[in-house]
Amino acid sequence: MSEDRPTGAELLAEARRTLLEELIGLLPADRRYDGLMVANAMAIAARELAAADAPARAALAGVAALYGETAEAGPDAAEVERALTRFNRRLAADIRAGAFDAAGARRDAIVAHLRAVTLARLRLSNPKALQGDTRA
Repeated sequence: MSEDRPTGAELLAEARRTLLEELIGLLPADRRYDGLMVANAMAIAARELAAADAPARAALAGVAALYGETAEAGPDAAEVERALTRFNRRLAADIRAGAFDAAGARRDAIVAHLRAVTLARLRLSNPKALQGDTRA
């Protein structure tokens, strides 16, 4: 099977490169920040495209493990998101109810899960924030 070229990821990368290398300098000074925000959004979209649903699947597996369950989600990314939303609502309610307040393994597990989810989101949205962080 032949792949259509350029791919969406390649088009996005080329558009971002063109914006940064050829167009930003042509923008009026008061609009350059807007152009840089667009370039940043394009970089985030490219990282999300590359990651596909792996971060959501990892978050789903992590939150399910907190409850001693196995997350059953098929290959459909929307199904993964629905299952993750259900677990996250349950988790939020439990956090509000104080289910993880007591010191111990259960609280340590929720802290580790929330940290992992936060780091995964940062890797997509702002990986520079993690540079030099040995815990990341």
